[in-house]
Amino acid sequence: MGKRYENVTFENSETGTNSEFETAFNRCRKYCEVWEDVLKNGQGIYLFGDKGVGKTYLTACMANDLIKKFVLVLFTSLFEISKAVKSTFNKRSQESEQELIDKFSQTEFLVFDDLGTEIFTKNQEDTWQQSLLFDLINHRYNAKKPTIFSSNHSINDLVTVRGLMDKTADRICQMSSGAVMKITGKSRRNEKAENLMF
Repeated sequence: MGKRYENVTFENSETGTNSEFETAFNRCRKYCEVWEDVLKNGQGIYLFGDKGVGKTYLTACMANDLIKKFVLVLFTSLFEISKAVKSTFNKRSQESEQELIDKFSQTEFLVFDDLGTEIFTKNQEDTWQQSLLFDLINHRYNAKKPTIFSSNHSINDLVTVRGLMDKTADRICQMSSGAVMKITGKSRRNEKAENLMF
């Protein structure tokens, strides 16, 4: 997560400024409180909305909360996963592509930050990331592993705007069934930048 988010928690968060953020905040905190149930059921969460409204912040709070409970969490993005998988193409790599995908697939909680910044279809052809994402999502779906998503796009827009395959979107929908939340409002980043004093 890097230094920006390594210490964010539900307890040290500022709330009360945006009702949608507040609703998502409370549901994310509740999710972590009942983590054993969601782990058993493979229940995920999908947060979406404009840039800066607090999606990554909330998923970082969740990751830090789960880590404090000694739960295995991987906080990453498809971009980072793609880089890691491509590194296995090197003959000197100590891991195979499949071993790395298995590792991402089997971790107890996977946080997918900023899903949809990638383009999944180019010139009416699927990109390499299209099949990589489906492979990963399909593995986690079949294994009932909880996955937490943040995105600037709704699940439907991932298909219609970003070119995600229907079958991947369908699995994401089912994995986060009942916990798809849109957050609107002003950018929290911009507000903090405006309040800086030099």
